Amino acid sequence: MAKKREPRKAAAGSDDLEVLHPERTAVIAGRKITVREYGFVEGLRLQPKAEPIVAALQGFIGVEGTILDAVLAVAAEHADAVVHLLAVAADVEDEWVESLGQADGHLLLMMWWGANGPFYLRRAALQWLAAQAPAGATSTPPSSAPATEAPPTSAG
Repeated sequence: MAKKREPRKAAAGSDDLEVLHPERTAVIAGRKITVREYGFVEGLRLQPKAEPIVAALQGFIGVEGTILDAVLAVAAEHADAVVHLLAVAADVEDEWVESLGQADGHLLLMMWWGANGPFYLRRAALQWLAAQAPAGATSTPPSSAPATEAPPTSAG
């Protein structure tokens, strides 16, 4: 009787670099492309272009379907912005992205989402949570009285 094989476990810390700097590399349209995660300041500069995408992703929170369905729908709705954001992450020209065929374009889109999806999902989730909070200022309740009163001091 055959023995069931245990899946190999990755060495501790083997994916640390992937978590810190998720990059995806592939040959697309004959060109070796590395799609990288946006840096902090770069992400700040891209926010105005990314905001419509973030807002559209919020519309998929709590909706049945896969994240892939949401990404494809949002990418189609905001194609011009996505082209630019893809180009920035891949260090290529917008025109090169626009010239890609269906299969290569889809591969680039999936690589971009793999490297930068958390950037968009984090912003969408935070904005969605902020929208769920009650409107207006909330006050903190007063502190409760001490559980026991201090013992009286003796006068003499």
